[in-house]
Amino acid sequence: MKNKRNTFFKTIFSMIVVFAIICTTNLNAQTPPGGGTDTIDSLPLDGGLIALLIGAVAFGVKKLYNNKQ
Repeated sequence: MKNKRNTFFKTIFSMIVVFAIICTTNLNAQTPPGGGTDTIDSLPLDGGLIALLIGAVAFGVKKLYNNKQ
């Protein structure tokens, strides 16, 4: 039983790492109306947001796995 559990968590962790490597790009917030970017800089939404989403998914998977048992 413990071996299956370790394999499950290793698989999930591997999937999360692959997802993080593939999907990490520099995203910028929407530009202001009129298309002017001279006064307001765009807001980068990159690594921190991705890490937060990955952590939330991992936490949800762990909760679902624990509820099954």
